[in-house]
Amino acid sequence: MEAREVALKTLSKAGTDGAYYDQVLKKNLKESGLSLPDKALAHELTAGVLRHRMWLDWVLDRSLKSGMKSLTHWEQNILRLGLYQIAKLDRIPPFAAVNESVNLAKRYGRKSIIGLTNAVLRDIIRHRRHLEPISSGDRARDLSIEYSHPLWLVKRWLKELGEDGAVALLQANNRQARVTIRPNTMKTGVLELREKLDLSGIHASANKYIPTALEVENPGALADDSLFSRGYFYYQDPSSQAVSLLARAKPGDDVLDLCAAPGGKAGAVLEQMGDIGNLLAVDLSEQKLSLIKENFTRLGLRSYSLVCADAAVFSVRKKFDLVLIDAPCSGLGALRRRLDIRWRIKEPDIARLSRLQLQILANAAGLVKPGGALVYSTCTVTPEENRGVIEKFLAQNQEFTIEDAGQFVPLELVEDGFFSSRPHLHGMDGAFAARLVRHK
Repeated sequence: MEAREVALKTLSKAGTDGAYYDQVLKKNLKESGLSLPDKALAHELTAGVLRHRMWLDWVLDRSLKSGMKSLTHWEQNILRLGLYQIAKLDRIPPFAAVNESVNLAKRYGRKSIIGLTNAVLRDIIRHRRHLEPISSGDRARDLSIEYSHPLWLVKRWLKELGEDGAVALLQANNRQARVTIRPNTMKTGVLELREKLDLSGIHASANKYIPTALEVENPGALADDSLFSRGYFYYQDPSSQAVSLLARAKPGDDVLDLCAAPGGKAGAVLEQMGDIGNLLAVDLSEQKLSLIKENFTRLGLRSYSLVCADAAVFSVRKKFDLVLIDAPCSGLGALRRRLDIRWRIKEPDIARLSRLQLQILANAAGLVKPGGALVYSTCTVTPEENRGVIEKFLAQNQEFTIEDAGQFVPLELVEDGFFSSRPHLHGMDGAFAARLVRHK
């Protein structure tokens, strides 16, 4: 397979059987036999189409008499890939993008689509349709098309943030997130890891807000470096690293992580504990539990056990010093890296998820020792899933109080005592966390 074919197969198969694009892309790249540069191109093409899909369809619809809906899923993605190269990738000549799209149409489209693909893409180039302004008379709809976000989400952010704030967030969501790693403190420190990476020709610098978060400038070879296989670091966004700082785990603690997969926050907590004590990692998926074990084995962590169970009803007799809940959420704070979330999540999902989150919190309350702590976090920016859930929980569980997050993370990341990050304000994923202490 060549890069464009990998991208086409990923885009056309992602979403079937619940598969996420990154899972499909990883599998396709592994089977492709592509060089590192071609793998990078396949990734860029896939990500680019997902980020700009609504805008790509808007441009294409203007050159298709019967619109995109007249085409099969595969044919739509062939045209999207062609237009993305023409409009967004200066290093690829337009004629090459057209020719490669026609070649894909010959293999994956109906016979009638071969000529159509050539004609439509050349029409766009000739009339510069990809440079035409969007002007429907409805500002929310225009922004939705321009930045390829669902209309309901754009309307929500315009109401919450105003136009300047909404546009800044939309723009930030369409930028590629920097690759960030966390040193495994059981094996190395920040400065030592940076020196070791430099010896491998990999440059990393400290994040502005979270000094342990190392942002890698040339991450292409990072996963193949021996430092990864030897467990010297873990891939983790600064927002997730900030959440882990609220845990404040100590050696000897009994810790429960109710929504543990893939194990990033749990691993950081075990490192805080010096791998002394016990962490019980719970997840609903056996497959995801195996991923936790794989990650912990690579990191050299041993003081843990795994249980497959539903966090909303999980029960055990003992109480814990610390309970972590990285709650199932809409994921709308992580649109920079979870590129298909914007097309999966619907507005009614937010209310459904907030009910589940409150149910998990209510169950967790009875598992915390007096004097112990409960850390609740999400990777979303919706008030209903964040502050709203915590306020409802505290009203029903008065033995808990909020501990100010400003004691653990920079004040720029604190809002009314909660940890709160935004892509357009802090250059990291949008996330939320609250540290709650049980007093009796």
